[in-house]
Amino acid sequence: MALVWEQYPVKDAAKVPVITNWTPLIGYMLFRNDTNYLNTLFYYQLVLEVYTGTSVVAANIIASIRQRRNGYSDDVANGKARAYFDLRDIANTQLVDTVFDQNDTGDVFRSIHTIGANTATKPYSHNGDSKLPKTQICSLTVKGFENYSSAANTSPTDQTDNVTDTQHYTQASLPLFTPRSVIGGSIDTDFLQGDNFNVYAPDSGTDKFLSDVESSTGDYNLSGYLNYVQDTDYHTVAFLNDATEFASDLFTMLIKYYDSDNSIIGSAQGIDNVGGGGGYGGAKPNTVSTDAERLIYFGCGPANLQAQSATPGANPSNFTDWAYYTIQGINASISTTTALYYFIKEDGSCKGYKVRRLAFRNSLGCYDYLNFKRKSTQTVDVQRNTYSSLIGRYNASKFIYNDTQRGKDTRQVTAGLKETLNTDWLSEEQANLVEKLIMSTSVYMVENADTTYTQGVMVTNSTHIRKTVANDKVKIQYTINIEYANPLNTNS
Repeated sequence: MALVWEQYPVKDAAKVPVITNWTPLIGYMLFRNDTNYLNTLFYYQLVLEVYTGTSVVAANIIASIRQRRNGYSDDVANGKARAYFDLRDIANTQLVDTVFDQNDTGDVFRSIHTIGANTATKPYSHNGDSKLPKTQICSLTVKGFENYSSAANTSPTDQTDNVTDTQHYTQASLPLFTPRSVIGGSIDTDFLQGDNFNVYAPDSGTDKFLSDVESSTGDYNLSGYLNYVQDTDYHTVAFLNDATEFASDLFTMLIKYYDSDNSIIGSAQGIDNVGGGGGYGGAKPNTVSTDAERLIYFGCGPANLQAQSATPGANPSNFTDWAYYTIQGINASISTTTALYYFIKEDGSCKGYKVRRLAFRNSLGCYDYLNFKRKSTQTVDVQRNTYSSLIGRYNASKFIYNDTQRGKDTRQVTAGLKETLNTDWLSEEQANLVEKLIMSTSVYMVENADTTYTQGVMVTNSTHIRKTVANDKVKIQYTINIEYANPLNTNS
């Protein structure tokens, strides 16, 4: 027998990234299945080394974990050994949210939400943060081996027999109660995930973008993945992008505009997913070689499409009476690689309220968006640091009272902005998206007038009541409380 992997995060055949935030553990079971193997060995340990990248390179080691065999009775009785190594915390140290447009260089930090408007020729963006550098998907290679001595009076040494494996990790999650039958694979051979994430690797007409938007029915008798936008809204979608590792096959984003009669206006417009050499900021899936290229963002909101110049024919201004448009991935053979995603034009608030738009990190590690069209209220929260002093002077021949002097004064003022937002009437599917917003750790106010930056905010709701049409007898509406992440400027 030999040293083998008894368990691993994802089967090689699954071709999916490892989801780091679904179960408490993600990792490997290293197993020496040789009867009586340990009976003549001393100081025995199983060792796991972790390297960044797709191969064992000494300079790229980031962790070395050593464990004695676990207490499984069959192993103890028969001189075998196994140990489990959890990689969750190690993997998460190598991952980062995509906040900035990765087409920018130097000290420029422009929002990922406004790609296409940041650099008109580049409507796509790689993932990660090139300035750290870290990525939203990271590749980790592990090497498992043994450490022991053949005699009690000699020091243990690392053994040359080893096994290796490479996986790609991303900060995503699945619902806590997702059945293992949905995940695919058995716990014995595939501890975490099987085919579940393949739906996000675009290579068929039913595959999805990395979005929590649920299929629903809506305006114009449409049924599918519906997004609601205004003319000036920014929006992005993200997708897995590696033909070898994830079986991705998205070469072009196809855009079609429709009027209110569901008739297509003009011709379909394609924006190619290409990078380098004067490309559009993306990367062909069959040429991917880096983690930054393995997940791609595309600017698909009306404001993104209007600003981009890679395909001027896709600008919404070319279709003045459009009621909605669709985006869909296609491959080099013009076959569909994703489902249709709809973007339905909605009017502003009917009562003149300022529409507020939030972008938030969804359960898949990318972004979804919600407009709040009802009344919003801003509150400035002010905190003062004060001090008291004696009124008058006593550093003269006699005490001099000065009734114009302040006895109490303000040393410093800090101010923060809070806002209460209200949704429009929502479907149950849209209401589910609100729940994802409330649980998100990364939320931004996307101001349509600002194509450079977005403002970080925090949702401060501490509880969330799940509403349904059946229970509440009316359509669903939610109130969201936010606090801006950065303080207001004061004259302190």
